[in-house]
Amino acid sequence: MLARHLLRTAAVSLALASTLLTAGGAGAAEASGWEISLSGSSPAESLLSVSSVDDDLAWAVGSKSGQGVIMRWDGVEWGENTAPGLPQVWQWSAVSAVAADDVWAYGTVGRDQVLVHYDGTRWNTVTAAGAADQAWPEVPIDAVPGRLFKGGDALYTYSDGVWNTFALPALVDIRDIDALSADDAYATGMKYPVNGGHPVTYHWDGTTWTLMEAPPVRPGTDTAKIAVASTDSVYVAGWATDPEITEPVPGVAHWNGSTWEDITGALSALYVHAIAPDGHGGLWVTGNDQAEPADASPVFWHYDGTTWTEEPGATAPDGDTRWPSYTFYDLAPAGDSGGFWAVGHYSTPMNSQGDQTVNGLVERSAATAPSAG
Repeated sequence: MLARHLLRTAAVSLALASTLLTAGGAGAAEASGWEISLSGSSPAESLLSVSSVDDDLAWAVGSKSGQGVIMRWDGVEWGENTAPGLPQVWQWSAVSAVAADDVWAYGTVGRDQVLVHYDGTRWNTVTAAGAADQAWPEVPIDAVPGRLFKGGDALYTYSDGVWNTFALPALVDIRDIDALSADDAYATGMKYPVNGGHPVTYHWDGTTWTLMEAPPVRPGTDTAKIAVASTDSVYVAGWATDPEITEPVPGVAHWNGSTWEDITGALSALYVHAIAPDGHGGLWVTGNDQAEPADASPVFWHYDGTTWTEEPGATAPDGDTRWPSYTFYDLAPAGDSGGFWAVGHYSTPMNSQGDQTVNGLVERSAATAPSAG
């Protein structure tokens, strides 16, 4: 969901496989810089959000068979979190971890919203401001020391037990939030409907939210993702549809502190569901690949500040060999090692009755230490 705050405290490096497919080049990559961390039958059917505290502690949330699931990484493996106090929901859609004893999760049950906080021992339900967003129930949250941010059909901040609400114009919905600190955060979304509407991006200065200049993306682009590397490096992303083009048309814009620039470039045929700064002036992007010819591999794209490069993710042993069977919904740095987590789901091949199984998926990038100089 969100670019996590580890990027602001440690330099992050990710070694690309030597056989990457560079945009515009020929041939397919045979090696992946990503490895499977969770696949097959597990407590999760789909995972929508991931957040790390350090190399040995991360959280991922989603659902299985209509029941919300919270998963925890203990440095060795992923397992379902069973700490007391966790209410039953249909789906957990967002998680944000500040520390081992400061973790937030947001979910829905019926037409109601549920917000919980983990104090290191148990989960406690916190009354959330505003009504549940009926248009986009997957409301974003992002936590930093001293403050929680929440989106939806308004912008909310929570600190010292008190909620503050910033009303939004009609038909505006905030789809993603990313904060640098309690007094510096960014949010993006849309004034709907997509066709005829327009993207919106807001900045929080510790007191109020201010509407920023609109990013220069293709008309009809649903800007659902935001990632902040610094006050002078903010990315927003989404995709558009075109009746004359069967594939989605992704769009990515970069704010340099004073102006926006369209950096979409060679990025193509991707439903953009997740973005994260790489810690070196670049960006990771993933989602659901729709490129022809059909390719069953999950796909990641990396932007180094100039060029987009495509890299395959790791394929699950029981994954469908037909396209497209992999979708990632969130990216987050995995800790000081320089790796990243990616979470989502994939499908298995159809059985003789034409049925498929959908399994939760977690991949981790194979990282190396930053190079000298």
